[in-house]
Amino acid sequence: MLTGNRKQGLHNMDMMEAAASEPSLDLDTLKLLELIIRVSRRRPVAVKLFNYTNRQNFVNERSIYRTPLLEHDNIARFILGDERLAADGRLEYLLIMEYYPHGSLCRYLSLQTGDWVSCCRMAHSVTRGLAYLHTELLRGDIYKPAVSHRDLNSRNVLVKNDGTCVISDFGLSMKLTGNRLVRPGEEENAAISEVGTIRYMAPEVLEGAVNLRDCESALKQVDMYALGLIYWEIFMRCTDLFPGETVPDYQMAFQAEAGNHPSFEDMQVLVSREKQRPKFPRPGRRTAWRCVL
Repeated sequence: MLTGNRKQGLHNMDMMEAAASEPSLDLDTLKLLELIIRVSRRRPVAVKLFNYTNRQNFVNERSIYRTPLLEHDNIARFILGDERLAADGRLEYLLIMEYYPHGSLCRYLSLQTGDWVSCCRMAHSVTRGLAYLHTELLRGDIYKPAVSHRDLNSRNVLVKNDGTCVISDFGLSMKLTGNRLVRPGEEENAAISEVGTIRYMAPEVLEGAVNLRDCESALKQVDMYALGLIYWEIFMRCTDLFPGETVPDYQMAFQAEAGNHPSFEDMQVLVSREKQRPKFPRPGRRTAWRCVL
Protein backbone atom coordinates (compact mmCIF):
# COMPACT_ATOMS: atom_id res chain seq x y z
CA MET A 1 0.00 0.00 0.00
CA LEU A 2 2.82 2.40 0.82
CA THR A 3 6.15 2.76 -0.93
CA GLY A 4 9.54 4.08 0.15
CA ASN A 5 11.20 4.05 3.55
CA ARG A 6 9.64 7.36 4.48
CA LYS A 7 6.17 5.82 4.71
CA GLN A 8 5.87 3.64 7.73
CA GLY A 9 2.52 1.99 7.35
CA LEU A 10 -1.17 2.22 6.71
CA HIS A 11 -3.50 1.18 9.49
CA ASN A 12 -7.12 1.69 10.26
CA MET A 13 -8.35 2.98 13.56
CA ASP A 14 -11.00 2.18 16.10
CA MET A 15 -12.83 5.03 17.81
CA MET A 16 -14.61 4.31 21.06
CA GLU A 17 -18.38 4.51 20.74
CA ALA A 18 -18.66 7.74 22.69
CA ALA A 19 -16.28 9.54 20.32
CA ALA A 20 -18.92 9.57 17.60
CA SER A 21 -20.59 12.52 19.29
CA GLU A 22 -17.37 14.54 19.76
CA PRO A 23 -16.65 17.48 17.42
CA SER A 24 -13.15 16.20 16.66
CA LEU A 25 -11.20 12.96 16.86
CA ASP A 26 -9.40 12.34 20.15
CA LEU A 27 -6.21 10.49 19.22
CA ASP A 28 -5.75 9.25 22.79
CA THR A 29 -8.72 6.95 22.23
CA LEU A 30 -7.40 5.46 19.00
CA LYS A 31 -6.24 1.87 18.83
CA LEU A 32 -4.23 1.20 15.69
CA LEU A 33 -5.26 -2.07 14.05
CA GLU A 34 -4.46 -3.92 10.83
CA LEU A 35 -8.17 -4.27 9.98
CA ILE A 36 -10.74 -1.70 8.89
CA ILE A 37 -12.85 -0.46 11.76
CA ARG A 38 -15.69 1.98 11.53
CA VAL A 39 -15.48 5.46 13.01
CA SER A 40 -18.14 8.09 13.64
CA ARG A 41 -21.25 7.66 11.48
CA ARG A 42 -19.84 4.26 10.51
CA ARG A 43 -17.56 5.78 7.88
CA PRO A 44 -14.20 3.99 7.54
CA VAL A 45 -11.02 6.01 7.72
CA ALA A 46 -7.36 5.21 7.18
CA VAL A 47 -4.44 6.21 9.38
CA LYS A 48 -1.03 6.79 7.86
CA LEU A 49 1.71 6.38 10.44
CA PHE A 50 5.13 8.05 10.45
CA ASN A 51 7.84 7.32 12.99
CA TYR A 52 9.95 10.06 14.57
CA THR A 53 12.70 9.82 11.93
CA ASN A 54 10.18 10.75 9.22
CA ARG A 55 8.71 13.78 10.92
CA GLN A 56 9.63 16.10 8.04
CA ASN A 57 7.56 14.12 5.56
CA PHE A 58 4.62 14.19 7.97
CA VAL A 59 4.96 17.96 8.44
CA ASN A 60 5.15 18.52 4.71
CA GLU A 61 2.24 16.26 3.82
CA ARG A 62 0.02 17.78 6.50
CA SER A 63 0.94 21.25 5.27
CA ILE A 64 -0.03 20.35 1.70
CA TYR A 65 -3.37 18.90 2.78
CA ARG A 66 -4.08 22.06 4.79
CA THR A 67 -3.47 24.29 1.75
CA PRO A 68 -6.52 26.53 1.24
CA LEU A 69 -8.86 25.45 -1.56
CA LEU A 70 -7.12 22.10 -1.99
CA GLU A 71 -10.36 20.13 -1.64
CA HIS A 72 -11.17 18.38 -4.90
CA ASP A 73 -12.96 15.22 -6.06
CA ASN A 74 -9.67 13.80 -7.32
CA ILE A 75 -7.43 14.62 -4.38
CA ALA A 76 -7.49 12.37 -1.32
CA ARG A 77 -9.60 13.73 1.52
CA PHE A 78 -7.64 14.73 4.62
CA ILE A 79 -9.37 14.64 8.02
CA LEU A 80 -6.79 15.24 10.76
CA GLY A 81 -3.06 15.17 11.48
CA ASP A 82 -1.54 14.87 14.93
CA GLU A 83 1.16 13.23 17.02
CA ARG A 84 1.22 10.73 19.89
CA LEU A 85 3.68 8.80 22.02
CA ALA A 86 4.56 5.36 20.73
CA ALA A 87 5.07 2.34 23.00
CA ASP A 88 8.81 3.07 23.14
CA GLY A 89 8.16 6.62 24.36
CA ARG A 90 9.11 8.25 21.09
CA LEU A 91 6.79 10.47 19.13
CA GLU A 92 4.97 9.11 16.12
CA TYR A 93 2.83 11.04 13.70
CA LEU A 94 -0.60 10.26 12.29
CA LEU A 95 -2.47 11.44 9.24
CA ILE A 96 -6.13 10.47 9.30
CA MET A 97 -7.60 10.19 5.83
CA GLU A 98 -10.76 9.05 4.11
CA TYR A 99 -10.53 5.32 3.45
CA TYR A 100 -10.50 4.11 -0.17
CA PRO A 101 -11.30 0.38 -0.09
CA HIS A 102 -9.91 -0.44 -3.53
CA GLY A 103 -6.47 0.72 -2.40
CA SER A 104 -3.80 1.97 -4.74
CA LEU A 105 -4.16 2.15 -8.51
CA CYS A 106 -1.21 -0.21 -8.74
CA ARG A 107 -3.02 -2.84 -6.67
CA TYR A 108 -6.32 -2.25 -8.45
CA LEU A 109 -4.81 -2.73 -11.91
CA SER A 110 -3.08 -5.91 -10.77
CA LEU A 111 -6.51 -7.37 -9.96
CA GLN A 112 -8.84 -5.72 -12.49
CA THR A 113 -9.05 -5.02 -16.20
CA GLY A 114 -11.36 -2.40 -17.68
CA ASP A 115 -13.02 -1.47 -20.94
CA TRP A 116 -12.13 1.64 -22.93
CA VAL A 117 -14.67 3.89 -21.20
CA SER A 118 -13.71 2.88 -17.66
CA CYS A 119 -9.99 3.23 -18.41
CA CYS A 120 -10.57 6.68 -19.90
CA ARG A 121 -12.57 7.72 -16.82
CA MET A 122 -9.77 6.53 -14.59
CA ALA A 123 -7.07 8.32 -16.58
CA HIS A 124 -9.20 11.47 -16.80
CA SER A 125 -9.74 11.55 -13.05
CA VAL A 126 -6.00 11.38 -12.32
CA THR A 127 -5.46 14.13 -14.89
CA ARG A 128 -8.13 16.33 -13.28
CA GLY A 129 -6.54 15.88 -9.87
CA LEU A 130 -3.08 16.77 -11.11
CA ALA A 131 -4.36 19.73 -13.13
CA TYR A 132 -6.08 21.10 -10.04
CA LEU A 133 -2.97 20.52 -7.94
CA HIS A 134 -0.91 22.46 -10.50
CA THR A 135 -3.39 25.37 -10.66
CA GLU A 136 -2.81 28.62 -8.79
CA LEU A 137 -6.11 30.03 -7.49
CA LEU A 138 -7.22 33.26 -5.86
CA ARG A 139 -10.80 33.43 -4.61
CA GLY A 140 -11.38 36.64 -2.75
CA ASP A 141 -8.75 36.75 -0.03
CA ILE A 142 -8.10 33.00 -0.17
CA TYR A 143 -5.00 31.94 -2.10
CA LYS A 144 -4.02 28.47 -3.28
CA PRO A 145 -0.52 28.19 -4.75
CA ALA A 146 0.28 25.72 -7.48
CA VAL A 147 1.64 22.48 -6.03
CA SER A 148 4.04 19.99 -7.61
CA HIS A 149 3.55 16.42 -6.40
CA ARG A 150 7.14 15.27 -7.10
CA ASP A 151 6.39 11.58 -6.48
CA LEU A 152 3.44 10.78 -8.72
CA ASN A 153 3.10 7.07 -9.44
CA SER A 154 0.42 4.38 -9.41
CA ARG A 155 1.08 3.55 -5.75
CA ASN A 156 0.31 7.15 -4.77
CA VAL A 157 -3.02 7.18 -6.59
CA LEU A 158 -6.05 5.63 -4.83
CA VAL A 159 -9.19 4.21 -6.46
CA LYS A 160 -12.66 5.28 -5.33
CA ASN A 161 -15.76 3.08 -5.31
CA ASP A 162 -16.96 4.58 -8.60
CA GLY A 163 -13.74 3.62 -10.39
CA THR A 164 -12.31 7.13 -10.49
CA CYS A 165 -9.11 8.08 -8.68
CA VAL A 166 -7.67 10.48 -6.14
CA ILE A 167 -4.07 11.61 -5.80
CA SER A 168 -2.46 11.11 -2.39
CA ASP A 169 0.93 10.97 -0.61
CA PHE A 170 2.28 14.50 -0.58
CA GLY A 171 5.37 13.96 1.59
CA LEU A 172 7.71 15.24 -1.14
CA SER A 173 5.39 17.84 -2.63
CA MET A 174 6.24 21.52 -2.98
CA LYS A 175 4.14 24.65 -3.15
CA LEU A 176 5.18 26.68 -6.16
CA THR A 177 5.12 30.46 -6.10
CA GLY A 178 6.70 31.55 -9.34
CA ASN A 179 10.31 30.39 -9.17
CA ARG A 180 10.31 29.99 -5.41
CA LEU A 181 9.89 26.57 -3.85
CA VAL A 182 8.22 26.21 -0.49
CA ARG A 183 8.57 23.09 1.66
CA PRO A 184 8.09 23.55 5.42
CA GLY A 185 11.26 23.15 7.46
CA GLU A 186 13.61 23.23 4.47
CA GLU A 187 15.50 25.83 2.52
CA GLU A 188 13.71 27.21 -0.50
CA ASN A 189 16.42 25.90 -2.83
CA ALA A 190 15.88 22.30 -1.71
CA ALA A 191 17.60 19.79 -3.99
CA ILE A 192 15.21 19.16 -6.84
CA SER A 193 17.12 16.05 -7.88
CA GLU A 194 16.29 14.27 -4.62
CA VAL A 195 12.74 13.51 -5.60
CA GLY A 196 10.43 10.74 -6.52
CA THR A 197 10.30 7.02 -7.20
CA ILE A 198 13.18 6.00 -9.43
CA ARG A 199 11.24 4.24 -12.19
CA TYR A 200 8.98 7.29 -12.63
CA MET A 201 11.76 9.90 -12.75
CA ALA A 202 11.73 12.12 -15.81
CA PRO A 203 14.82 12.22 -18.06
CA GLU A 204 15.77 15.71 -16.87
CA VAL A 205 15.74 14.53 -13.25
CA LEU A 206 17.89 11.51 -14.09
CA GLU A 207 20.30 13.77 -15.96
CA GLY A 208 20.40 16.44 -13.25
CA ALA A 209 19.19 18.91 -15.87
CA VAL A 210 16.00 20.33 -14.33
CA ASN A 211 15.61 23.96 -15.40
CA LEU A 212 16.20 25.83 -12.14
CA ARG A 213 15.48 29.18 -13.82
CA ASP A 214 11.84 28.18 -14.26
CA CYS A 215 11.21 25.84 -11.33
CA GLU A 216 7.44 25.98 -11.54
CA SER A 217 7.21 24.85 -15.15
CA ALA A 218 10.04 22.36 -14.72
CA LEU A 219 8.49 20.60 -11.74
CA LYS A 220 5.07 20.50 -13.37
CA GLN A 221 6.70 18.85 -16.41
CA VAL A 222 8.28 16.23 -14.13
CA ASP A 223 4.80 15.40 -12.81
CA MET A 224 3.43 15.21 -16.34
CA TYR A 225 6.06 12.68 -17.38
CA ALA A 226 5.01 10.46 -14.47
CA LEU A 227 1.36 10.94 -15.45
CA GLY A 228 2.17 9.57 -18.90
CA LEU A 229 3.60 6.42 -17.35
CA ILE A 230 0.41 6.02 -15.29
CA TYR A 231 -1.60 6.26 -18.53
CA TRP A 232 0.49 3.44 -19.95
CA GLU A 233 -0.18 1.25 -16.90
CA ILE A 234 -3.93 1.90 -17.10
CA PHE A 235 -4.36 1.24 -20.80
CA MET A 236 -2.20 -1.85 -20.82
CA ARG A 237 -5.06 -3.35 -18.78
CA CYS A 238 -7.77 -2.20 -21.20
CA THR A 239 -9.75 -5.10 -22.69
CA ASP A 240 -10.81 -3.11 -25.77
CA LEU A 241 -7.18 -2.67 -26.81
CA PHE A 242 -6.66 -6.43 -26.97
CA PRO A 243 -9.76 -7.73 -28.79
CA GLY A 244 -9.89 -11.51 -28.89
CA GLU A 245 -6.71 -11.77 -26.84
CA THR A 246 -5.74 -12.09 -23.21
CA VAL A 247 -5.00 -8.75 -21.64
CA PRO A 248 -1.37 -8.66 -20.44
CA ASP A 249 -0.74 -9.06 -16.73
CA TYR A 250 -0.29 -5.78 -14.91
CA GLN A 251 3.19 -4.31 -14.92
CA MET A 252 4.56 -1.11 -13.49
CA ALA A 253 6.16 1.24 -15.97
CA PHE A 254 9.52 -0.12 -17.18
CA GLN A 255 9.06 -3.37 -15.25
CA ALA A 256 9.80 -5.44 -18.36
CA GLU A 257 12.87 -3.37 -19.19
CA ALA A 258 14.29 -2.71 -15.73
CA GLY A 259 12.78 -5.32 -13.40
CA ASN A 260 11.21 -4.82 -9.99
CA HIS A 261 13.92 -2.78 -8.30
CA PRO A 262 15.80 -0.61 -10.80
CA SER A 263 18.65 1.54 -9.55
CA PHE A 264 19.07 5.20 -10.36
CA GLU A 265 21.90 4.24 -12.72
CA ASP A 266 19.69 1.63 -14.43
CA MET A 267 17.08 4.25 -15.21
CA GLN A 268 19.69 6.78 -16.32
CA VAL A 269 20.93 4.32 -18.95
CA LEU A 270 17.46 3.18 -20.00
CA VAL A 271 15.61 6.51 -20.12
CA SER A 272 18.28 9.16 -20.65
CA ARG A 273 20.97 7.44 -22.70
CA GLU A 274 18.99 4.84 -24.62
CA LYS A 275 15.83 7.00 -24.79
CA GLN A 276 13.61 4.01 -24.08
CA ARG A 277 10.00 4.19 -22.95
CA PRO A 278 7.61 1.43 -21.85
CA LYS A 279 6.92 -0.78 -24.85
CA PHE A 280 3.60 -0.95 -26.63
CA PRO A 281 2.01 -4.22 -27.77
CA ARG A 282 3.74 -6.39 -30.35
CA PRO A 283 3.08 -5.61 -34.04
CA GLY A 284 0.04 -7.90 -34.28
CA ARG A 285 -1.79 -5.70 -31.81
CA ARG A 286 -0.88 -2.29 -33.18
CA THR A 287 -3.99 -1.91 -35.37
CA ALA A 288 -6.32 -1.90 -32.38
CA TRP A 289 -4.12 0.69 -30.65
CA ARG A 290 -4.05 2.97 -33.69
CA CYS A 291 -7.83 3.02 -33.78
CA VAL A 292 -8.17 4.43 -30.30
CA LEU A 293 -5.04 6.44 -29.53
